[in-house]
Amino acid sequence: MKHFLKYSLIFLCLVYSTHYGYAQKNRKKANTTVHKKKSSTQKKTLKKATTKKKNKKGSAQKQILPSSISLSSINPPKELVSVKLDTVPEKEVSIISAFKPQLKNIAKISFTQSLLKKDTSSVVLNYQVPISNLSFQYKPISLIPRSFKEKDVQAPLSKTNFKVGFGNYSQQLFDLSYHTEDLKKSNHFVNANFESSNGMYYLQQYQNKHISYIGDINIDTQHSLQIQAYYKNSNRYRFGLVPDSRSLLLSSYQQPFSLLGISIQWVNNNESKPYTLWRPLVKIENFKGVASSTNMNLEMINPISFTLKSGGKFNFDMYYNYNTYNNSTTTNLKNNLFTVQPSIELDKWNAAIKVGVQPAFTTEKFSMYPLIQFSKKLNDTNYTLEAHWQTLLTNNNYAGLAMINPWIAAPSVLKITTQEKKSLDLFINASKKLQYSLGLSLNDYRNIPFFNRINNVNASSFWGLQYQPIFEYRAITLEFLAQLNYQWSDQFYIKSKAKYIQFNSIKENTNAWGILPLQLSSNAQWLVSKKWSLNGEVEYWSGASFTNNLDKTYTLTNALVVNASLDYLLTNHLRAWAKAENLLDKKYQRWAEYPSLGVQLMAGIVYSFHK
Repeated sequence: MKHFLKYSLIFLCLVYSTHYGYAQKNRKKANTTVHKKKSSTQKKTLKKATTKKKNKKGSAQKQILPSSISLSSINPPKELVSVKLDTVPEKEVSIISAFKPQLKNIAKISFTQSLLKKDTSSVVLNYQVPISNLSFQYKPISLIPRSFKEKDVQAPLSKTNFKVGFGNYSQQLFDLSYHTEDLKKSNHFVNANFESSNGMYYLQQYQNKHISYIGDINIDTQHSLQIQAYYKNSNRYRFGLVPDSRSLLLSSYQQPFSLLGISIQWVNNNESKPYTLWRPLVKIENFKGVASSTNMNLEMINPISFTLKSGGKFNFDMYYNYNTYNNSTTTNLKNNLFTVQPSIELDKWNAAIKVGVQPAFTTEKFSMYPLIQFSKKLNDTNYTLEAHWQTLLTNNNYAGLAMINPWIAAPSVLKITTQEKKSLDLFINASKKLQYSLGLSLNDYRNIPFFNRINNVNASSFWGLQYQPIFEYRAITLEFLAQLNYQWSDQFYIKSKAKYIQFNSIKENTNAWGILPLQLSSNAQWLVSKKWSLNGEVEYWSGASFTNNLDKTYTLTNALVVNASLDYLLTNHLRAWAKAENLLDKKYQRWAEYPSLGVQLMAGIVYSFHK
């Protein structure tokens, strides 16, 4: 038993000494692994401690000087042990372009000055600058547009609008329009209109009918036909000075007008022959008025222009007008007018000059008139100055006179009006939004039409007040004309016009009957939104002069008329509209004894059928 305890004690000592040596060996391996995992920066700052094991049992410890190692190497923190190194290289910005990079001022700190190099070749510059401190200035080169052909629409464009409206004085309005574009890009537009009103006074009712066709037909890439055909009918009654108690036969008070016409113009673009330009036009109208009178008017216009090789143009414009008039109480009247305008246009002294003559052949005589036009833009300004000396000839017809005064009787005579005009105009382009012009002209009229009342009619044969056209033999006038256009973006637009005429000399008549001395007008269009749009119109004129039933001269009072209209888009196919005329509710008179209505209100809808 004693030997057993003795040997057991010796065995335990051997085990303890063996276990202690193995632990010292593992501790040495652990220290070596930690040193290998340290970063390269830590390895440079710390000194390696080398030890040699002299004791075979491993009980001897390594000798390390306290001043050769820091505390961090003895007890390294957990953060340093678990740190992962960022092996991604720092970002670089490579600029290969035709524009020059520009560094902000803060990025130029501590930069060494470099020698100046000529910019004759590509130079590679390397900067280690934060991206946030880089800015670039780039001027792109001018773009060269490339033409492309848009894909044609398979189905032709067509649209139909039906407009209806009702208002006070039993006003009615029906309007139907149709527009289409065929596969040859030709446009066709058809419109039919009917409007009627009972009015306020006895016999003030009227009915207007209108139907028209406008076509732009492409023959080929260089030629096209522009056609316009129309029919207008107006049926109204002469209510001037007619009492309400008068027993009447409506047919005796009728003032009917009807006009049937067609015009055809051949358009020649002359892309293959740019030196020649001509666009002939033929127009025929047949007018039927009161007392079974008829008027047929034929008009032919052929402007021709040749471009000269040395610069400038040679013009040879021709105009022909034939007018025949039949009246039940007078003989047939025929007037012919033929003029030619050979002229030369030159660009000299930074100005456009046109010089020529105008021989005129009429039914009565032959005349020769000068033609001079001068246009120049003043240096360093937005002013354009134009001067004209030319003669305008008008072959008066019944339809044209009835458009001016709807209450005229059948004319007993028709003459050719000659206007010799010497004018000076100044056009000012103040800005992109504002343009206006001022013009002054001296005119010498021959056979200018006036309109005066027909008085001294027996009561038994009086069927409403009528006017007669009077052709003044000669009158000299001074006229002033001003125009103004103002546009605020695409939503607001104003157009104004002012005209003043002063008669300095009248040969036969005492006054310029029916002529307005002063006319002012202004029109405004406002697109409020994609759905709303407003229009406004203001007119002002001074009263014209007439004679009363005692052959005494009197002048009508001045008139101010305000009109407005609006449109509102309800849906893609439905639109509401409304208009108001004579908002000031003043019964003005343009022609004596024919007062206008008061406030006229009308509203309705427009329905669109389109693809």
